[in-house]
Amino acid sequence: MIEMRRWLLLSVLAGVTVGLAQSGPSPLGLVPTPVPGLSASIWTERPQYTIGETARIYFSISQAAYVYIFDIEPTGLVRLIFPNFWSPNAYRQAGTHVLPDQSTYQLRVAAPTGTETLQLVACTRPLPVPTGTYSDPYPLLGPDPESGRAAVLGLVPEPSCGCCVTAWTTFEIVAVWAPGYSPCPPCWGITPCPPCSGFMYVTPGMGWFFSLSSGGWTFFVGDCPSGPGWCWYLGADGQWHFKLQLCVGNCP
Repeated sequence: MIEMRRWLLLSVLAGVTVGLAQSGPSPLGLVPTPVPGLSASIWTERPQYTIGETARIYFSISQAAYVYIFDIEPTGLVRLIFPNFWSPNAYRQAGTHVLPDQSTYQLRVAAPTGTETLQLVACTRPLPVPTGTYSDPYPLLGPDPESGRAAVLGLVPEPSCGCCVTAWTTFEIVAVWAPGYSPCPPCWGITPCPPCSGFMYVTPGMGWFFSLSSGGWTFFVGDCPSGPGWCWYLGADGQWHFKLQLCVGNCP
C-alpha cells in the first residue's frame, strides 16, 4: 500500500536475508540465471519491523547494471518500488547502494502485517518498466497477485538472454508491540513532520495540531485546538485521522 503525494512508502520493508547464490524458482517465478561477472544481493536493516517504523533497503551489484526492485506485499500484490518517480534512474554502478537515495521520500512500514518479499532484478540492458508519476510514484503491477506476477514475467527477458540475475529477501511486518503504543502519524512533507519520537504512549483522542498562525506543532488531548491549521488524531479504531481547519473572512 502506497501513500501518494507524501514522502512515505507505507507498506514495505524489513529483513536481513541476503539474496546470494539462491536457486530454484524465485518468488515472482523468475528463474535465476548465471550472468558472467554479474551477481546481486538485497537486504534490509532488520528481519522484523513494527508498523510505523522507517527502514532502508540495501542492495549490492558486482558490476554496473540496471536495477529493479519489486515489492510483494503480504496480500500478494506486486509493486515496482525502484526505480520510482522520486528516483527514476535504474542504472547503478558496481558496489553497495541504499534506498531511499533521495531526501524527497522515506520508507515507512505499514499494514497489513505478515511476510513480505523484496525481489531485485539486475540486467545488463534496460527493461521497459513503468517509472511512476507524481500521483502514483510506486506503480501497482496488476489489480491482483496473479496479474502482478504475470506483468513482471512479461517485463523480464527469457533466461536464454543471459542478461539478468535476481535476488530476494523476506521479512516480517508486525503490529504495534505493546497496548497503548502507536506509531507516529504520517508526514506529508509539506511542513515539518509532527514531533513524534519513535513510539510514544498515545491513546485514542490524542494527537498533534499544526497551527498556520504560529507555524508550529502542539500535542493535544481531546478535540483538535481551534484556529486555522490541521490535526492528526488517533481514533477509536487505532488509525490516524486527518482534519483540516480553514478560516474564511474575518478570522481571529
